[in-house]
Amino acid sequence: MLKRVLIGAGAALLALILLPITAASADGARWGAFGDPGRHFGHPTPGSAVVNIESSPAGPVLVVGGAGAGYIPATSTTPAGYAYPAGSSLYFATIDPLAYGSSFFRPYQAGCTATVVPDPQGPPSCTGPETDMGADWPAFTTNGFPIAGRGVIPGLLSAVYRPDLGTFQVTYAGHPLYLFDPGPQSFFGANFYETVLPLPPWNTAWYLMSPWGTPASGPATLETESPQTGTTYNSTELAAEMLPGIGGAAISVYSFSGDRPNHSECYGACAREFIPLYTEGTPTIATGVTGVNANGIGLIHRGDGTEQATYDGHPLYLYNQEQPLPNASDTGPSTIGSGGNGNGVSAFGGTLSLVTP
Repeated sequence: MLKRVLIGAGAALLALILLPITAASADGARWGAFGDPGRHFGHPTPGSAVVNIESSPAGPVLVVGGAGAGYIPATSTTPAGYAYPAGSSLYFATIDPLAYGSSFFRPYQAGCTATVVPDPQGPPSCTGPETDMGADWPAFTTNGFPIAGRGVIPGLLSAVYRPDLGTFQVTYAGHPLYLFDPGPQSFFGANFYETVLPLPPWNTAWYLMSPWGTPASGPATLETESPQTGTTYNSTELAAEMLPGIGGAAISVYSFSGDRPNHSECYGACAREFIPLYTEGTPTIATGVTGVNANGIGLIHRGDGTEQATYDGHPLYLYNQEQPLPNASDTGPSTIGSGGNGNGVSAFGGTLSLVTP
């Protein structure tokens, strides 16, 4: 809903008539679509997606290479082109399980699916093929082994078969890749956060992907949020700034009682529901925010190679069912806040708790 208004130009482009990407569905046909992996890997094949690197405010990130993605055939008035030209940013969703072990031969079940949701004001599905006009975050698909451009690590690049889409989706470091904003040097979807209505209800955060297979999040930004109608708290609490593409949103952050000081125990399914607050380097404090102890801010290196923000030694998390609240009365630059409804949620051997700065 919110994103469609803000990227109307991209939606208009997607509204053109698109040709579907051909993909087989039976096991033998899927293998035949790729041919011999040893013969084709790293070499152009018909329909092979290409992944390149582009510089961004958060450093180098993965983008669409080759001619682009989402072919638009020529008409009597317009030339042929691509809905997502070369240079379009690639993203991953925290709700998706890692695709390691799914490989080309085993169907993959993503967290971001093509299931239509009853939201007449917003996108009807989280994802779909690049030709799906109703998909909020179209999958980056391929009909051949994906090709690594310069700087992309071939060993991290692969694809999985999506039965719900009827095609293969490109993966990097085990993360399925998605499209959002068309064209180079557009990072509107970076650090997006979509949990429950009135946001698109995908229960996930979205990040750009670095060439090393980690979130290209930039330094996490901490601020505070104050009580308002709809919050579960009655005192000022610590928050992280997300959704920079729409001017920022103050999202409640939590500690997890299952952790040890400066050490996270939350991985796998736990990290899909209690999303680590990723950072690249030491987190910062939002401009104009007071009351946050700068000496309490830190980071840890997680076992999966990512960095997670900490406060007073507590690893920080986002809740994937956080209730967004418009017109937040927080003390930072954001105009959207959150309810803090993850406070007291227990799962995976621990309980989430709001953090007082």
